[in-house]
Amino acid sequence: MTSTARSGRVWFVTTAGHGAGRAVTAAALARGERVAAVVPDEAARDRLLARHDEHRRRLFVRALDVADNWSVNATVCAAADRFGRLDAIVNDARPPRPAPAAEAAGDSAAPVGWIPEAAARARMEAAFFGPLWVAQAVLPVLYEQRSGHLLQLCGSVGPPGAPGAALDRAGTCAVVALSRAAACESARFGVDISVVGGRPDAGSLLRLVDGAAARRREAASSASAPASASAATSASTSAASVAGHGAAA
Repeated sequence: MTSTARSGRVWFVTTAGHGAGRAVTAAALARGERVAAVVPDEAARDRLLARHDEHRRRLFVRALDVADNWSVNATVCAAADRFGRLDAIVNDARPPRPAPAAEAAGDSAAPVGWIPEAAARARMEAAFFGPLWVAQAVLPVLYEQRSGHLLQLCGSVGPPGAPGAALDRAGTCAVVALSRAAACESARFGVDISVVGGRPDAGSLLRLVDGAAARRREAASSASAPASASAATSASTSAASVAGHGAAA
């Protein structure tokens, strides 16, 4: 790993208070990197700051609703201003799983034929539009830098017929399709987009970002070599990189 990767990488992590987001936040801080972390409320913000009190100079935490487009944009701008850039975005902007009593309450965990319109819209607002607002806020920053890596975490969904599975699956499919299309657009700006399914651990996400950065450096080195010696290698590396952006775990 280069000294720049060890000391300089800036992470932007949604849902940093639990799951993969919390694990990536801890792992990145432990190896000397900086983290802009998003949590859902002030109580979660206080807990995260207390957990990483020794790293406060490298940790920026904001509480927000990822379905609020204005708040997402304001937070991304504040994080970029604080650290000077954004390098790796862990976008896990998904709604929490429905409570067991949700079906009885007649909300988004009800069978498809009985999901109230308000509940369906609210859940898709978080399941699809939350990740979209985060992507729309960070991608212009990455494009201007001509570097960076957006990781779209889709997680795992319940089996067909499970409470809430219908809207969860619809939201996941929409995020995957959106991310794969965005990956084709972002390649020419030097920006990577990966779709990550399942339950990834922090180590696998950090390795994914490190590996993509290493491939970019190799491609840049090949491009600076004599054209006659590197043209074929450069073309094959670029094609493989773009193809890999949309791979789901």
